[in-house]
Amino acid sequence: MSGPMLLAWSARDERAEPLLRRKILGELTRHPGHVERLDRLLADHRDPDLPVRGAAVVTGTQPADDAPAAVRDATVRTTARHGPPRPVALMLDGHGAQHTRMGAQLYCQEPEFTRRMDQVFAAFGAHGDMLRADWLAEDPVVPVDAAERGQPLLFALGHALARTVESWGVRPAALVGHSVGELAAAAVAGVIDPVDAAALLAARSDAYREAVPGGLLAVAAPVERLTEFLDGDVSVGVVNGPHQTMLAGTEEGLAGVASRLKAAGYTAIRARIPLPFHSRLLAPLAATSEAALARTVLQPPGTDVYSTITARRLRPEEATDPAFWAAQVCRPVLFGPALDALLSERDVLLIEAGPGRMLTNLARRHPAVVAGRSAVVAMLPQRRGGPGADRRALLGAAAACWLEGYPLDWRAVSVRGDVSHSGRRPGPVPPTGDSRDAPA
Repeated sequence: MSGPMLLAWSARDERAEPLLRRKILGELTRHPGHVERLDRLLADHRDPDLPVRGAAVVTGTQPADDAPAAVRDATVRTTARHGPPRPVALMLDGHGAQHTRMGAQLYCQEPEFTRRMDQVFAAFGAHGDMLRADWLAEDPVVPVDAAERGQPLLFALGHALARTVESWGVRPAALVGHSVGELAAAAVAGVIDPVDAAALLAARSDAYREAVPGGLLAVAAPVERLTEFLDGDVSVGVVNGPHQTMLAGTEEGLAGVASRLKAAGYTAIRARIPLPFHSRLLAPLAATSEAALARTVLQPPGTDVYSTITARRLRPEEATDPAFWAAQVCRPVLFGPALDALLSERDVLLIEAGPGRMLTNLARRHPAVVAGRSAVVAMLPQRRGGPGADRRALLGAAAACWLEGYPLDWRAVSVRGDVSHSGRRPGPVPPTGDSRDAPA
């Protein structure tokens, strides 16, 4: 095998499944490395109407091919026992989750992902080529932690990964985005065209240079215990969970608060975020955003968006209000409460459509996930990995959808490097009429 591959199968009952798995193992033993033969065998045994499903992601690297062991130890699930598949809810990452070359291994390997990334790059015009180049570079000219790089790339990545899930034939029932991830969620839900979202991010990028220097401080404590440490320069910026709060403020203000927190016995860590996002200090940036949004057509969401601004479902009148979206940069991110709202209303399969496991790790601590009513999986590794790491994680998310009971479009899931066989990077793809093709 030449790279990571998802092996998936189904059987009529729990007695037939081990026999089918032995058949797959026999094929792997007799014809190692013959991907086409294995593809044909699996295609004949992936009936979505059969209730017992198995799946294994294999690395496919020689000489130490792990496929036989992975198949022997594969996850097997009887969908009939669990009823209809749980709805899929996507979590889209915000600033702080970024890292160099996040998701870049999927470029030129995953067709839908590549197409969607190129659409966003094209929407940035001349800056799109620089954005793409820095994303793919080992040593980018503008560091990915800089707001003018990290935020557009997080938006592009979240949007492209969400559309990749849709290309598998899995339509998300709900979306929740963290910080700039909420803008990506809005684009996926059809609230804003990705081209208009790119214009908004470009307008913000120009304004970052005039913003008050500062950042965010992660504190392992509930909000109510931190009120005594707040002042005019420091406020609550993010609420990720019951004991996971981030304070936003100026450099001087955060330094003073960090010192007082340490003296009081709290653990506080500075986040890799260069501005005091989600605080009133960025009110001028909100005004710039509203001016850009005033020229934008906004639509009611076609998919439920659990807003981290309000910690509930996004309402049509909010979705179509430029002031609502503009204020996002200077209002706290209520991710934990928004996730509470989502998981209190429905049991779901959560998929983190972003460059790490930050939201996955937060969700794993939620009582609904701990109890097994909901589940969570990430589409990308927690950090940069070796060759094939991004695709292994991506296929792991596809496997979770298959085991949940979803029929998958195997033409989309099984592609291996079909975008650019020559190894050349595709050029910019101009936005087309389907840039507004979010589900209605």
